[in-house]
Amino acid sequence: MNSRKNGNLNSLRREIRRTQLILIISVTLLLSIGGAFISIRALENDFSQSLQNTAELITRLYRFTNSYSEEELTPYMDSVVQDLTDVDIISIVDSNLRRRYHTHHELIGTVYDGTIPDFSSHPSGYYTEDDKGPSGPQRRTYSAIYADDGTYRGFIMTIRLNESMQAVIYRILALFIIVTVGAITVELIISFVLSKKIKKEFLDFTEDFEGTKILVDSMRANNHDFTNKLHVILGLIQIGEYDKAVSYIQNITIIQRETISTVMNAIDNPSFAALIVGKIARASECDVRFILQEQSRFVSSDITVPSEALVTITGNLIDNALDEMNRTSVTSGLTKQLEFGVYTKPDQLLITVKDSGGGIPEDIQDKIFDCGFSTKGTGRGIGLYHTKQLIESMGGTISFETEEDKGTCFMVTIGTEGKR
Repeated sequence: MNSRKNGNLNSLRREIRRTQLILIISVTLLLSIGGAFISIRALENDFSQSLQNTAELITRLYRFTNSYSEEELTPYMDSVVQDLTDVDIISIVDSNLRRRYHTHHELIGTVYDGTIPDFSSHPSGYYTEDDKGPSGPQRRTYSAIYADDGTYRGFIMTIRLNESMQAVIYRILALFIIVTVGAITVELIISFVLSKKIKKEFLDFTEDFEGTKILVDSMRANNHDFTNKLHVILGLIQIGEYDKAVSYIQNITIIQRETISTVMNAIDNPSFAALIVGKIARASECDVRFILQEQSRFVSSDITVPSEALVTITGNLIDNALDEMNRTSVTSGLTKQLEFGVYTKPDQLLITVKDSGGGIPEDIQDKIFDCGFSTKGTGRGIGLYHTKQLIESMGGTISFETEEDKGTCFMVTIGTEGKR
């Protein structure tokens, strides 16, 4: 019987680990692909904007040098072009379609036989388009040249070759691939290290069915929360809001990191901390504001309490609070807020769970810890009973304070303080 049970527990542990790895890899890949897509789209716009800016600059400079001979113009423009790293080719063509200047000097003085720009539909005097020239596929910006009296004197082309733009894009993609592989590697290493550290706690935790159910629920809430965020990112990309997508990715990364950091700093028990992180995600899914009290601090060396007991007690109390707020907020419109606190001293533990639900009616306050008593229907009523039995088996006590339409606060004390 025990070997079968251990086999089931190991199978469950492996399944959870596989799910964790799939989530880590898929979320990292999706975020990386989304970031790369946004970066490439932004880069495409930067190529065009850079060509336009350069075309405007060359046009202004040419107004002061249009009287130069080709022998004078060529070295002057060469000195300008050598500092322009975002443009591959610059060509100045006069109104007779004769090239007055070209980055490739052998074309200076030859007749331009390419696409003739049409400035009639571009009052700004410049525009950008993709075309094909002697150097191959390219993106070019045309800028009209006018004399002081408004006479058309020709045009300037600033060109970026497709192969040059693709080289930049490939470098960006390579960088994203390197960062993605690095991120996945680091995440897998961290996951492996944490998995080894919490293996014992996890196996103890899964000995209790209620504890297992809480862990699965927490994972489901985290998975659902991740899915919602991915849908938001995908939606922003599909409607073209790339800057907002980038901002959203950065914000959720910061919030998630801060949440985990806050919990881990307050609670040094990995299983207990993992439960709280999962319940924060579950609360968010239920539209409940989860508040971790500022002075909360759980130090494992202060008091010896099994991890599965901490998870069972806290999980049941938080789940009851969430259920109560979901039930009463529909009819009363109360603000949904859950405040959780955990405090330890040498040989002392205090856990508090306060909700903003409708409170416990006075006529049932003496019955809530009875086995089988529940206001949620048949087949319920063992959560608080089981929680109380577990607390009392460790020499602790559980009590509550409640007020109608204000909410309820449960308090658990274990240790020397709990025996008073």
